[in-house]
Amino acid sequence: MSSYVRRLALVLTLTIISIGVGALVSQQGGRVPLHPDQIALTAGISDFTWSPDGKNLAYVSTQSGSSDIWISPSAGGAARRLTSIAVLKLQPRWSPDGKWIAFVGIQPGGAGDLMLAGAGDQTVTNLTESPDIDDRNPVWSPDSADIAFTRRFGNRTHTSVINLGSKSVRTLVEAAASEMAWSPDGKSLLYVSDPLLTNDDRRENDDIFVIAAAGGTPRLLTPGTPRFRDFNPSWSPDSRQIAFASETSGASNIYILDTQSGVKRTLTTGQTEQFSPKWSPDGSSIIYLKNEEARLSIWMNVLQGGRVSKISDRDGTNGGYELPDSSPRGKIEWSPDGKRIAFTHSDPAKASDLWVTGADGSRSMQLTNSMPAELRREGRFVWPELSMYRSFDGEEISALIYKPRGVKPKSGHPALLVFRDALDGQHVMNWDPLIQFFVSDGYLVFAPNIRGSRGRGREFRQLLYEHGGDHDVRDAFIGLDRLSSEGLIDGQRVGVFGAGTGGFLTTASLIKDETRFKAAVSLYGIVDAVTASAYPGMGVWTRYMIGESPMASPLPFYERSLVNFVDKLRTPIIFLNAGDDPRAPFQQLQQFAVQAEVKGKWFDHRTFENESEGWRSWRPNNLRQALEAMDALFEKHLLGRDREIRLSRDR
Repeated sequence: MSSYVRRLALVLTLTIISIGVGALVSQQGGRVPLHPDQIALTAGISDFTWSPDGKNLAYVSTQSGSSDIWISPSAGGAARRLTSIAVLKLQPRWSPDGKWIAFVGIQPGGAGDLMLAGAGDQTVTNLTESPDIDDRNPVWSPDSADIAFTRRFGNRTHTSVINLGSKSVRTLVEAAASEMAWSPDGKSLLYVSDPLLTNDDRRENDDIFVIAAAGGTPRLLTPGTPRFRDFNPSWSPDSRQIAFASETSGASNIYILDTQSGVKRTLTTGQTEQFSPKWSPDGSSIIYLKNEEARLSIWMNVLQGGRVSKISDRDGTNGGYELPDSSPRGKIEWSPDGKRIAFTHSDPAKASDLWVTGADGSRSMQLTNSMPAELRREGRFVWPELSMYRSFDGEEISALIYKPRGVKPKSGHPALLVFRDALDGQHVMNWDPLIQFFVSDGYLVFAPNIRGSRGRGREFRQLLYEHGGDHDVRDAFIGLDRLSSEGLIDGQRVGVFGAGTGGFLTTASLIKDETRFKAAVSLYGIVDAVTASAYPGMGVWTRYMIGESPMASPLPFYERSLVNFVDKLRTPIIFLNAGDDPRAPFQQLQQFAVQAEVKGKWFDHRTFENESEGWRSWRPNNLRQALEAMDALFEKHLLGRDREIRLSRDR
C-alpha cells in the first residue's frame, strides 16, 4: 500500500510540474521569455591569438563580469583568467617568443594604451601611458624585440614602433594605418591606408603599402586603384608575396601579389564577397572567408593544383571582419604548425566562441562556451527568414525577419526595426542577444540590410553616399510597410532601435516619419550632425553619410539632425551612451535635452561612465541595465503593459 501511495504521489507531482510548465509555455504562445541578466552574459568572443607553440589561445571575455584576457588550451579544457585589472581590453597578441601577450587597455576618457601581460603570470605593464594619445593595433616583430602600433593625436595618426628593451618610441610613417603585418623575415611591414584622405569623401579607396622596418619611404603595392579598396594583406612565409582582398572586380575577391615584381594573379572570382585571406605557415594554402546569403564560411585554396574546399562545417557566422568599423566581428587564424585553424563561430542560437578545426577537413571542436548553462538548449532560439524586396528606386534589399513562436495575433505581431551597428556592417546569421531577447517576448524583429551594408559589393555600398539617414531609412520603411500589408505585423505597434550608425538612423527615422514608431532607443547615436562633424574621427563619417561639410551642405546636415526637430517629436525615446565614447559625447545629449525639457517632450537617458566601446564589449551589469530600460520602454508603449521607466531620474 505504501508503495502504491508513493507512486501515486510521484505521478501527481509530475502532473503538477507539467501543468505549470505547460501554463508558462501556453501563456507565451510557445515561447519562454529570456531575462536581461541571462542575456547580458552572452557577449561572446571576437578576437584571439595563438601561443607560438600552438598549445593555447588567448582571448578577451567579459564572463567574469569585467573585460579580461583568458587562456584556453587548444586541445580543449578549462580556461584560466590571465588579467584582472579594471580596464577594457582589446586586441590580444602573443609574442613570438611566448613570454608576453600585448594588448590595448582602454583608459578613462576612451584612449588606448599599449600594455603587456606576462603569459605565465598576472604581471601587467603599461608601455605607453599617455592619457591624450590613443595607441592601438599592436603587431609583434618576429624576434619579439619590437611592437608596431598606431598612435592617434586628435585627427592625426602615426604608425610607430616601440622597443621593449629601451621603451623608446619612434615614428615609422605619418599615416592613418590599419591592418599592419610584420614580414616573417622581420625586414618590412605592410599596412593599409587611404592616401586620398581627406578628399576621399566616398570612402572608396584603401591601398596597401610596404615600408622597411628600420624606416624610410613607404612603397605603394596597389597602384592604379584610386576608386577601389585593397585590404586584408597577409604575408607568404618567404616574405616575397602577399595575399590580399580587393574590390577592383566590383565585389571583394582574393589576389596574390609579388611584392618585388608587382605581378598579380587572381585567386577567387565572382560577385560573392570573399575576404580575410591567411597564408598557411608552410606556404601551400590560403584560407579565406566567403560572405553569402547572410552567412560567413571558411574556404581553403591549395595553391598547387588550385583545389578549393569548404573548411567550416557549421551554419551561421564563421570568422568575421577584424576592423573596428565593420560587423560582424570575428577572426580566423592558422595554428603555428599549420595543422589546425582557429576561428570564431556564432549563429542565432549560439554566442560567438572559439572553435578549432583540422586543416584536413576534420570535424570542428568548440573550445569556449559563452552561453550560460540555462541557455544552451539551441532549440529555444529563433533563426531568421531571409527575405528580399524592392525599395523606392527599385534597388533590391535583403532582410532578416525574426518571427516569434506561437500564434500570430489577429492584428499582427508587435514589431521592432533594428538598424545595423557599424558603418560597414551587416545583419547576418549570428548571435544577437538583443534581437533574441525581444523575439522571446513576442516581438517580430525586422533587420534589413539597407543600402550601404556589407555583403553586396562596392556599388551597393556607394549608393549610400551623402544619403545616410534618408535613402537607407526609406529602404527600411518600405520593408516594414510590406510586412504590415502581409498581416505579419501590427503597424500601430512598432518600435525602433540601433547603436552607433544605427543609433543615428534611429533618430533619423523619427524625423522622416514622426508617427510611425511608438518608442525608440538610440545607443550612442548622434543627434546633431553639425557638431559631430568636428569630433575626432567623425569627419569621414559625416562626409560620407551626409555631405561635404555643414557650410557646404547645410540642408542635409539640418534635416538629419534630431536636435532640430524636437518640437515635432512624438515618439518616446531613450538614449544609452558610453561615457568615454568620443563619437557620441554627453554634449550631444545635452543639446537635445535642453530643447526636450523646454518643449515638454518625454525622453530619458543613461550614460555608463565606465564604458567606451560598442555595447557588445560593455560590462554585463551595464548591458543588463540597458536591456531592462529598453524592455520597459517597448513593453509600455507597444504592449500596453504598466512598466516603470527610471533611468536618469524619477520621471
